[in-house]
Amino acid sequence: MHACRRCVAIVAHEQAEAGAVSARQDAAPRSPGPGVVRETAGACGMCDHERVIPLFSDPVLDVARETALIATARMLAWADRLTAEAVDAKDGGNDLVTAADSEIEALVRHHLAARRPGDTMVGEEGAAARALADVEGGTRVEERLTRAAEAAAAGRAGAGRAGGEAGAAEDGAGEKLVWHVDPIDGTVNFVRSIEHFCFSVGVRLASADPAAPDDGWVAGLVAAPLLDRVWFAVDGRAWAAPLSALEDPTAAVRELDGGGAPSSGRVVATGFGYAPERRAVQLEALGRVMEDFDDVRRCGSAAIDLCMAAEGRVNAYYERGLGVYDYAGGAYVAQCAGRFVHRRADSFLREDTGATIQPAAPVAGEGASAVQPAPELTVVADTRERFVLLLARG
Repeated sequence: MHACRRCVAIVAHEQAEAGAVSARQDAAPRSPGPGVVRETAGACGMCDHERVIPLFSDPVLDVARETALIATARMLAWADRLTAEAVDAKDGGNDLVTAADSEIEALVRHHLAARRPGDTMVGEEGAAARALADVEGGTRVEERLTRAAEAAAAGRAGAGRAGGEAGAAEDGAGEKLVWHVDPIDGTVNFVRSIEHFCFSVGVRLASADPAAPDDGWVAGLVAAPLLDRVWFAVDGRAWAAPLSALEDPTAAVRELDGGGAPSSGRVVATGFGYAPERRAVQLEALGRVMEDFDDVRRCGSAAIDLCMAAEGRVNAYYERGLGVYDYAGGAYVAQCAGRFVHRRADSFLREDTGATIQPAAPVAGEGASAVQPAPELTVVADTRERFVLLLARG
């Protein structure tokens, strides 16, 4: 039988109690039970709990979902009225920021402060908090948030099995978290009406070691409105769903179980920085990488590239110079989907997000072929062989 996590825990407790009783009694052999109870991402065969998808049933993902609904709603609102006056360049070139980026980050900051007051948010733009009520159309977004929450509550109403709502609202409550937010990843695409842009959020324990960037992640979400896709992950599991899952607690979701890309062809995704020095290093690395790949993809959004690797649409992804907010959501989705993941080693050791322009260096005493990855390199791959190759050549 397939069951939700809550019912699996209840059955395990009941079986443990039954085992203890059996050990104390000289009982006659009993007939076997109805079979193995296994956790599943689909509807629970014992209660209605899993009819509410993890985006709503997990307390941290639920807040992430709300921020994604705010962000995607405002992205689409801005897309219809984005003008040249609303677009600026951070470095005078093509590293763009828009009024939409700043507004979305401000709205998300305000929402997180209300829903998770003990947590910290780190955003790409550093925008101050702003309430939905203060922006045009914000009231309609608030109404959508309310309707989604009411639908989730109705879906959970029939799950009143013994033990109640098994601590769902308590998960993560005792831990302080840091929310790494990119309000619009792929801003150049957004400005040019190219579909590959998204909202990204990754959640990490505040107590996690800054020198161990692969540790401490607890949730991730990436939402791409024009691709009609949301990817999300928690507790070592990852899913993909249509964008409607942000508002529909019974939406169909597909678990990402580590399945590989098509067997024919080897495709790698990557991206390029804006600084000429960084781009020169990246172009040199691309030549080395392509010796072992058949084709390359460049979407213009690191978060979407990472989620394509999580789904198996590409075999691997690598890039130098990402900020934490670039990879925070997508890298955790890829990790929970069974991919090999390496986040840039200096992620939390720098005051800025610029690249350390240096090649991978040999590791002393481990032979000529062994390398220490460049500290600015992020890699995701579907096989260990490709993972090691990209760490060495990327």
